[in-house]
Amino acid sequence: MNEKQTLGSNTAKNGFKNEDDIVLKFNNWKVDLDAQAWLTIMKYNLKDIQFVEAIKISGYKTDVQVQVNIKLKKALDVQNLQVKLVSNPKGFNQIDKRWVDKYHEMWEIPKNVISIFKRYTGEEIPNIKNPSDKRRMFANEFSKLEQTIILKWLKKNQVTYSF
Repeated sequence: MNEKQTLGSNTAKNGFKNEDDIVLKFNNWKVDLDAQAWLTIMKYNLKDIQFVEAIKISGYKTDVQVQVNIKLKKALDVQNLQVKLVSNPKGFNQIDKRWVDKYHEMWEIPKNVISIFKRYTGEEIPNIKNPSDKRRMFANEFSKLEQTIILKWLKKNQVTYSF
């Protein structure tokens, strides 16, 4: 095995260990401060949770499934999570391999939003002078109007839960 293969193998093994750690944290949510913080970020009121059960799923895009049962409402909410191991010192990591056009098909994203996403992901080259990365644009490099457009679209289309 060469150096690159060894690195890839170790990264995969560490990624699987990371998934196991996340499952364990969610299953110990009553005492695990990280899990409590995550549940709060996910818009759950900790006082309303009866139980949380996390399981690891193999063979699907989802790595971990978290089931949250809310007291007195007979409500069971399910969250499918992808667990990513940060593999470089700057903390950047890939979250999905699909092309932006695939999302356009799934969600009917407007063309002006598609263009912003494509410049962000590097599918289209930056349209500004001296970008931080010649291959793509960072969010703070978009014009204020483009930033407003993308944030408005994301807020309008985010999924929210209320129990």
